[in-house]
Amino acid sequence: MLRVKWGKRAFRIFARQWRWEGDNVGLQAAETMRSNVAETIKRIQQMPSIGIEHKTIGNKTYRSILTHPKSTLYYWHDDKELHI
Repeated sequence: MLRVKWGKRAFRIFARQWRWEGDNVGLQAAETMRSNVAETIKRIQQMPSIGIEHKTIGNKTYRSILTHPKSTLYYWHDDKELHI
């Protein structure tokens, strides 16, 4: 299974979305969003090529996958790590 590495910007955006959901929709909605992202990451770890391919730069192929109706996760991977 690939080790997950969150980029600083990606983590800040995720945290901001999670707080917005909690403040404006409710804690249950925020938890649902968090669990959707966690489940999506587990799926990507098992099969990293499931996302939509956007571009390739060098040996990195950037992909995206919908994690929540208002949230898309962008990532790339190598043999050992999944970079978000």
